[in-house]
Amino acid sequence: MVVRSVLTNPDLADAIRLAEDGKTKYQEWSDVREPGLKLRVRKYKATWYLKFGDRTVTLGPASRWSVAQARAMASHVRGMLKSGLDPNPWVDARLAGASADEAVGVVLRREGKERNEWTLAELMQRYRDDHVKVGRVVRGQRRPPSANTLNDVEVLMRQQPYLAIAGRLLRELDERTLETYRNSLAQLHGGSASRKGLAYIKAALTWARKHHPAAAGLVGISGWWRDVAALHVEQVKTRAPTLADIGMTIALAEATRQFPGRSINAKASGATIAALWLLAFTAHRREATVSVARGELIEDVRAGDGWGILYRPPHVMKGRREHVLPIPPSAMAILRPIIEEKTNSNWLFPAARLAKDGSEVHLHGSAINKLLLRLRAHDEKSRAVGVPDLLTLAGVTVPDWSPHDLRRTLSTLVEDWTTRGDAVSAVIDHEGRGAGQATQETAARGAAAITRTAYSQSQRLLLKRIAMEPWCDAVVASVEAARPLAARIVAGLSNKGTA
Repeated sequence: MVVRSVLTNPDLADAIRLAEDGKTKYQEWSDVREPGLKLRVRKYKATWYLKFGDRTVTLGPASRWSVAQARAMASHVRGMLKSGLDPNPWVDARLAGASADEAVGVVLRREGKERNEWTLAELMQRYRDDHVKVGRVVRGQRRPPSANTLNDVEVLMRQQPYLAIAGRLLRELDERTLETYRNSLAQLHGGSASRKGLAYIKAALTWARKHHPAAAGLVGISGWWRDVAALHVEQVKTRAPTLADIGMTIALAEATRQFPGRSINAKASGATIAALWLLAFTAHRREATVSVARGELIEDVRAGDGWGILYRPPHVMKGRREHVLPIPPSAMAILRPIIEEKTNSNWLFPAARLAKDGSEVHLHGSAINKLLLRLRAHDEKSRAVGVPDLLTLAGVTVPDWSPHDLRRTLSTLVEDWTTRGDAVSAVIDHEGRGAGQATQETAARGAAAITRTAYSQSQRLLLKRIAMEPWCDAVVASVEAARPLAARIVAGLSNKGTA
C-alpha cells in the first residue's frame, strides 16, 4: 500500500513499529512536501529512500533520521544528483556520524584522491620549488629570491597551524579553514607571522589556479581565498637610536669580548664586532652586511687619501641591483685590519664553524642581533648568571634598537646635516635613476671591475660621498667618546666577579 501525505513523526513511529513486527510485506509513505522522499517498510526493515528520475538512493534506516532530517538529506542528495555527483559517499559519511559539511569534505576528498589532486602540502612544496626558488622576472630580468623569502616559506611549512591542514586537498579548503589557520598562527606566533603566513598561502593558491588549475583541483574555483584578510596591521616604526646610542653599543661590544657564562672564540667575536661596525657605517640590512666577500671591500685607488669602495652584488640586495658605497677614510681605518688579515677564508666575516656539509660560510645575520641581545641581557644565559642590561646601565636611550633602525637614524641626521635627501636615498639603496644593470665584469668582483662600476654614472659615487663622509666620521667620533664609560662599566662588572 502506498500513502501520499505530508509525512509526520507519528507516521515514522508507525513504520518503525511495523518493521519490528515483521508482518508487513510492503508499505510506503510518499512525502508530498519533499518530492521523491519515501519511507518504506518491507517485513523487518523500515528505510528512507529518495526517488529522483530513474535513480533511487537509500538514505538510511528509518530509525536513523527524523522526518525533518530525512527531508534535509533528500534535498541535499537531490542537489548532488542534479549536479551529476555520486551521493552515496556523502550518505555513507552522514550515516557514519559526519555532519553535512564534514560529509561534503569526504566526497571532495574521495574525488580528489581519485584524480590525484594536490593537497596543501603538495601545493606549498611546488610553490616553493617552482616559483619562489626560481625567482621573478622584473623588467625582462629574472631576480633570484631573497634568502628571507625562501626562509619564510620554509618556516611556514614547519609551523603547527599549517601542519594541521597540510594534508587537506585544495578543494577541501574554504574561508573557515583559512580563518582558523590565521587566528591559530596569530595566537602562537603573533600578528606579523599570521599576516605573512596567510599571504604566502593565498599567493600559492593564486599561482596554482593560474598555472596548474586541473592538477591542483581548482578548475572552476572562484578564488574565494582572496576575501580572507589578515587582521594584523603592521605599525609604522619610528624607533631610531641616537648617535650616542650607536657609539656606546659598539664601545660596549668591544669592551666585553667574552660575556659571563660563555666561552667565545675571540676571532669569531671579533668578526661579529667588525660586522657591527660595517653595519653602523652603511646601514645595510643584516644579510647584506655579513655576506661581504674578500675583494668586495677594497681601497679606492682613484680617490686615494684612504677612501675605500664597498661592492654589493645584486643577489644580496633587497632591490636586486648591484650597489656600491664609498667608504670614507675614518671608516676604512677601522675596517682595514680585517681587510688585511691573513686568512684562507673567502669571507670578510667568516663564521666560527663550518656548514653541515663542511663548506665555509659567513656569519649569519642573526649574529649581530644575538650580540645586541647579550648586551641587553635579554638572552637565557645572561639571565641565568645575573648579567645586567649593559646598554641601559650605560644610559643608551633606545636600548632595544635593531639593525634596521640605523637606516632611520642615518636618513634623519644626514638629511639635516646636508639637506641632500637624494644623497641619503642613494646610500640606503632606495630606487633612483640609473638603478642597475649588473655586468659580467662586475659579477666577477675583480678590484678593477668594481672600481669601474663604482665610478659609472648609475652608481652616483660622488653624491653618496656627501652622505657617507659626515655619517661615518660621526659614528667613529661617537664610539671614541663612549669608550671611557664603557671601559668603566666593564671594569665594574669584573670587580664584582660577574665578568
